[in-house]
Amino acid sequence: MKANIKSGIEAWFDVDDITIHVWGSSWTGREVVTVYQGEDQRVVSSNRSWRFKTPHAFEHRGHHYLVALGIGFGGAGVELYRDGVLIDSDQVNTTGIRIDPATGKLDWKHALTNLALPIVVGLLVGIGFGYLAGLAIK
Repeated sequence: MKANIKSGIEAWFDVDDITIHVWGSSWTGREVVTVYQGEDQRVVSSNRSWRFKTPHAFEHRGHHYLVALGIGFGGAGVELYRDGVLIDSDQVNTTGIRIDPATGKLDWKHALTNLALPIVVGLLVGIGFGYLAGLAIK
């Protein structure tokens, strides 16, 4: 699964003899579920949604599939159900502190990149407020 602000959210599931591609726009609320079988592709669900979780149901070779696309603040998740049973899911968290699973150490580059802008903005607001407060008291 991949998610970014520019291209949206994408997830792929290989199940039975098909590949299910799920795409959701970060800007328009558009969500599209496409089924690939060999060279054939078929859009099985396409709609716009502003809800935090949207179901997309379709049928393929006698099985009922449900793709639940959930988008929230700082993360997204996709769940795949076949005949009412959860068979696969994928989630991404775009906030928080990353920890390298191999070493168990904090990813300082990611943490500093995410914290740099809020710290700089906070400092500038604090300096501006202090300057204005100094002028008012003077």
